[in-house]
Amino acid sequence: MSKQKNKSYSSEGVFLTTEGEVQAPASKRIPAIVGIFIFFLAVGLLNLYSASLGEKYFSAQLYRMAPGLILFVFCGWLLPIRVIQSYSYWIYGITVGSLLVVLLLGYSAGGSQRWINLGFFAVQPSELAKISVAIVVAKFFQSSRLNTAYQLKDLWPVMLTTGLIFALIFKQPDLGTAGICLIIAVTQILFMKIDLRSVSIVGCSAIIVAALGWNFFLHDYQKLRILNLLNPDLDPHGSGYNSIQSLVAIGSGNFVGKGFLQGTQAQLQFLPARHTDFIFSVFAEEWGFWAGTIVFFLFGLLTYLILEVARHAQSTFSSLLAIGIAALIFVEFTINVAMVLGMFPVVGMPLPFFSYGGSSLLTMCIAMGILVAIDRQTASAKRMGGHDELSLTGLSFRRRNH
Repeated sequence: MSKQKNKSYSSEGVFLTTEGEVQAPASKRIPAIVGIFIFFLAVGLLNLYSASLGEKYFSAQLYRMAPGLILFVFCGWLLPIRVIQSYSYWIYGITVGSLLVVLLLGYSAGGSQRWINLGFFAVQPSELAKISVAIVVAKFFQSSRLNTAYQLKDLWPVMLTTGLIFALIFKQPDLGTAGICLIIAVTQILFMKIDLRSVSIVGCSAIIVAALGWNFFLHDYQKLRILNLLNPDLDPHGSGYNSIQSLVAIGSGNFVGKGFLQGTQAQLQFLPARHTDFIFSVFAEEWGFWAGTIVFFLFGLLTYLILEVARHAQSTFSSLLAIGIAALIFVEFTINVAMVLGMFPVVGMPLPFFSYGGSSLLTMCIAMGILVAIDRQTASAKRMGGHDELSLTGLSFRRRNH
């Protein structure tokens, strides 16, 4: 009876001893993940202070960090993964509903209608949609497991749910966030066994959709951003100005940087959007190449640790959810840095943990908390002993549940 009771609690990442004490199973990955998370938050906040010249952005971000940390602890230590799995479609439905509210009643800023004003806080549902997509795709594959490779006809539900999110966010318009949601879903799908013919069909269709999108759906300013990638001098005082000033800031930082609050591009306000999209330019100018390299290394290490969490997770749902979060963090980091280096069009992509934005910060805190919860679930199951094999393309997952 005691053994059966312990078994019922193992899926939650904690279990009760016979004395009634709550014990958290140990995991070597959790301290590293939490350490990188806290480091990024601290450095990001310090960098934002410099980027915003001590303006309201710093105090606002500091104010929003408190609920973010509360959500991190709640999702990591108090919310069982099985609850998220059980309410996956409810989470998706609430996300779609909030995106519809944005289109109907949301307020605009910078030419885009992305926010719902709650009075004390403006929520950007498209940020939270990133996690919702990862959850609903993971739920689909958990509920629709096949012994053979998935074909295109098997994937229509996940394509429909992801496509709806993409369309609602693209309508705002916010191509960057819509694209991230799509990339998260595609990454999760690619970790499953997919029929090669279906992959070829999707690849060819993507080329056709891209051509149609360029001619019929992209706004003129979005096209100009892509053209500026090929030729930054095409509009140096207009759409190409951001990229040029960003490269000047990064290059002037040299190896050791100019020092905290000493970056001329940021302090003299030559660098636009320095507290959001181009905040890495501020960091590179003030701290130099060596500090930028450390940030690169830590983002790479964090991605590796998340994939390790996925590899050892106890179910298809937990594994794919971790993979979706890895895609979210890694792709956002890669696109943002490529953007400020002039290697990618300017698409309004935040740098995780660094860029100003309450919804983005809360999304990252929730994502990191979910990772901790998944790894605690894994560690709990290890203490119970036993294992089964769960095979996904590219990774081997072990589920321990004797």
